[in-house]
Amino acid sequence: MKKCFALLLLLPLGFGGCDDGHEPRTETWTVAPEKGVAGIFMGFGHVPAYIVKTSPNAGWKISTAHIEGFTFEKGYQTEMLVRIDPIPNPPADGPGYRYTMEKPISRTPMQSDVDPLQFSPEFEVTIGSRRADSPATSGYWIKDMRYTDPQWEPFPWEIEGFDFEPGFETRLLVRPVAEYDDAKGDYEVKYRLTKLISSEEKVSEGIPDK
Repeated sequence: MKKCFALLLLLPLGFGGCDDGHEPRTETWTVAPEKGVAGIFMGFGHVPAYIVKTSPNAGWKISTAHIEGFTFEKGYQTEMLVRIDPIPNPPADGPGYRYTMEKPISRTPMQSDVDPLQFSPEFEVTIGSRRADSPATSGYWIKDMRYTDPQWEPFPWEIEGFDFEPGFETRLLVRPVAEYDDAKGDYEVKYRLTKLISSEEKVSEGIPDK
């Protein structure tokens, strides 16, 4: 539960745990021409996410909101009117609001004036001394050091720049980054090593057998 709550905090827009009684409203949103990264609720991982301003004078924020009627295009900054409707009695792990593009205002080809890496914060992990290999996943056993009592979890993504050595327990700083894949025509999250903190030859204790 602590982990789920902490990951929920990574989602300032787009996920909500309850209806706070607000009436439907309309806001003027600007969506940046690049995407950042947000954490996923109910599990470890990250997803590409919009970088938005929810009013002309607001600061940039990360948003996992699905905006009905809007199609994101890399390289185009979009301003629009967004209608926000509270969802009555939403599930605890679901969105509390529905977002709909009511009216497009502008669509401008441009480079982003906000750095997407601002919304891709580094985090520290411990990599176990053996791989997490099974029919369901292939990757690493990791402990997410953001938590007070981290547990071993399978991490099914490669970490670019990291050379795994069996028999060594390693601590790293890792950054998730949203990269555009031309072949897929969409973004995907890649994990990059930003700092090797330590590497110790040892058998990691407590890793599950499967």
